[in-house]
Amino acid sequence: KAALIHHFIPTGKPTPTVRVDPQRSVYTGDTVTLTCEVESTGWEFLWYKDSQPQSPVDKGTKTLSVTVSHAGTAEFRCAARRGAYTTQTSAPAVITVTARPKATVTIHQADPVFIGETVTLTCDIGSRHHWQYDWFKDSEPLSEAQQRKEYTISKVAASHRGAYTCKGRQSTEPSYSETSDAVTLTVSAEKPKPELTSSHKGAALIGNPVVLSCKLDQSAGWRFYWSKHTQSPENETKTETHSYTISSVSVSDGGQYWCRAGRGTPVYYTHYSDALWINVTGE
Repeated sequence: KAALIHHFIPTGKPTPTVRVDPQRSVYTGDTVTLTCEVESTGWEFLWYKDSQPQSPVDKGTKTLSVTVSHAGTAEFRCAARRGAYTTQTSAPAVITVTARPKATVTIHQADPVFIGETVTLTCDIGSRHHWQYDWFKDSEPLSEAQQRKEYTISKVAASHRGAYTCKGRQSTEPSYSETSDAVTLTVSAEKPKPELTSSHKGAALIGNPVVLSCKLDQSAGWRFYWSKHTQSPENETKTETHSYTISSVSVSDGGQYWCRAGRGTPVYYTHYSDALWINVTGE
């Protein structure tokens, strides 16, 4: 009596599933690996992103690697084909992509800075994470920045000219930030010298106001220092603006005046201006 051999033939088409790796938050710049899982072997794999066919390098492999460049969501599906036979299309695997935080470099000094000044650069990422900061000058790592948020150059030299960038790293996701745009540090070798002028071209009459102006073309952030009779740092008068007013001039206000400007901590001083004579007359 012949034995009966039963072959089990599935009645429905198999449906693949898509596995996503890594199974965590995904940020712009990450590479995501998708795997199309289906029973048995010998398949070619078909991929769809938001219903549009994708073209993997090798249809014989069941993985698709995607580097995500834009924030948002995307749906991936797959199907498998063997000869003329094609499986069902998988359920969608939805990938949500968050914009990677981007660093910003700020130079806390007006441009240009001068040789000998102190300048501080700050790397701000603007999200509540515990970042370590990598600094770069002209794309080369700056080890002396010591992974700090602020990078201070205590005495600027000509060699500090260049384009500065930074980025953040941490142990949790996102594990790194997007690199900042470059900020250029311009260094001037010439110490500036202000020009001192008076509101009076000739002699000033007793009792009249006199306004002195300390003009400085180079950048901003200066305070102004005024000396009378001698260039004496101990007896200077400091103002926040570039003008110094004698509201009612007297004979004792006559004499030589100088001004200079300073900024930063410690203070960087310009040259003194040329001397300006104030003549006071009663007529």
